[in-house]
Amino acid sequence: MLLDKLKRFVITLLVVFFTTQVFAATTDLAIRFLDKANEAFEEDNIEDAYKYVNQALAVAKDEDSQANVLIFAQTVYKVKLQKIQQKYDDMALIDIKMNLEKYPNVESTSIKKLVKQIEQDQANKEKAAQKAETAAQRKAEQERFEAQQESMEAQSKAIKEQAEAMKEQAQANKESAAAIKEQAEAQKQNNKEMKEAFENLGTSFSENAKEQKRSTRVIAFSIIGIAILIVFIVILIMIIVRKAAKASQIQQEQYVQAFKMLAANQNQTNRLMLGGITDLYSGNPSLRIAGSSTWAPAAALPDVTFSEEDEEELKQLAVKCEEIGQQIDNVTGRKNNSKNVSELVYKLSVQLGLPQGMAMLNFCAAMIYDAGFLAIDPDLLLATQLTEEEKQAMKEHVNLAEKHLEFVPKKYWSVFEDAAMKHHENIDGTGYPHGLKGDEIPQIARLIRVAESYVSLSSKRSYRGAMDKESALEALKQQPGIYDTEVVAALDKIV
Repeated sequence: MLLDKLKRFVITLLVVFFTTQVFAATTDLAIRFLDKANEAFEEDNIEDAYKYVNQALAVAKDEDSQANVLIFAQTVYKVKLQKIQQKYDDMALIDIKMNLEKYPNVESTSIKKLVKQIEQDQANKEKAAQKAETAAQRKAEQERFEAQQESMEAQSKAIKEQAEAMKEQAQANKESAAAIKEQAEAQKQNNKEMKEAFENLGTSFSENAKEQKRSTRVIAFSIIGIAILIVFIVILIMIIVRKAAKASQIQQEQYVQAFKMLAANQNQTNRLMLGGITDLYSGNPSLRIAGSSTWAPAAALPDVTFSEEDEEELKQLAVKCEEIGQQIDNVTGRKNNSKNVSELVYKLSVQLGLPQGMAMLNFCAAMIYDAGFLAIDPDLLLATQLTEEEKQAMKEHVNLAEKHLEFVPKKYWSVFEDAAMKHHENIDGTGYPHGLKGDEIPQIARLIRVAESYVSLSSKRSYRGAMDKESALEALKQQPGIYDTEVVAALDKIV
């Protein structure tokens, strides 16, 4: 019994001893971390001071060491927040906020105020940037609207001038008809006077029956001749009036037809701006135009007008391409990129002399040329810095588009495939994935290569600002080994 009590006493002493040693060691470790933090702070190495003071906070146990660490930690936290305020670092701010939750005693009124001020400043910057971007978009839309208004005003002026010319012609025809009518009235009056004269002449020679009979016969023949002449003149006048009326009607019909053509042209322009399609190519299993060094229309296939069923199919294809293009822009964070590139590819196709159908097919293919990005990790797409391995993974998007093109009719497949797989090939063979060069690169891929680079250079990105149009175009001209010089020359004419 005595032995058991002795054992318990010894064990208690050992526990007290070891607890004291551990507590002393912990207190000593907190002091050492605090000393290192102080040295780093004096050397203006705020990052190390911040790291060591957090370690000191983690091991400080007794009230004295905790008080010393808290006082110094508040100073270090305040200086680090001031540096973040001067040069914003969102990860550093998040780290401080997490440590403040972990060590709530460190948070003072001034530290709270600094954190809120930094968050408010950043929110203001983001709001200002968003406002500037919105203003730029509104300005671009306004310029486009004004250009459309000028075009419509010019067309309206031309129609008005043509209407005035037709009105003047109609007035001249009316005056000519009035002159003919006056002439007929005058002739009628002359005939009446002649008739009266002949009747008076017959009365004067009434005594001589034979002479009267002859005179009467002469008068009758004269009257018949005059009547025939009058009828001939009336018929002639009617023919002239009818021809004038017919000519006026034809001119009116021509005016109406011209107005309808102008309205149809305006409607076609609106449909193109909305992504509408009216005619493409059909009846050919392959629309690829590769191995050609010319952009003349003769190098392309003939334009073909589609049936109503084909047109409806193409409208649905364009709508589907627009939906997928929006998805691509969402995952890549490039606002309106698909729309801007496809519109520019259409304009370049027209400028280079390609038929309307091929230009519209290129428009659809350019809307989803980056469909392979839908198979890439979204976090990788939005990263600002990539390792070499990640860069290679990004390049794989040209080989991952196939499953996103299954909705495309087989007769158009080759154009969409060339657009998706070969838009990173360079004229000098330094591109990827196949290292094609010159005329080995299909025309749609060369068009997208130029359009995509120009849109990218002239658009704002998270890692750089936007170039002006002249600077972006000059940058493309200085790299003839990468871009098709004919396409760049066409771009110079339309921007």
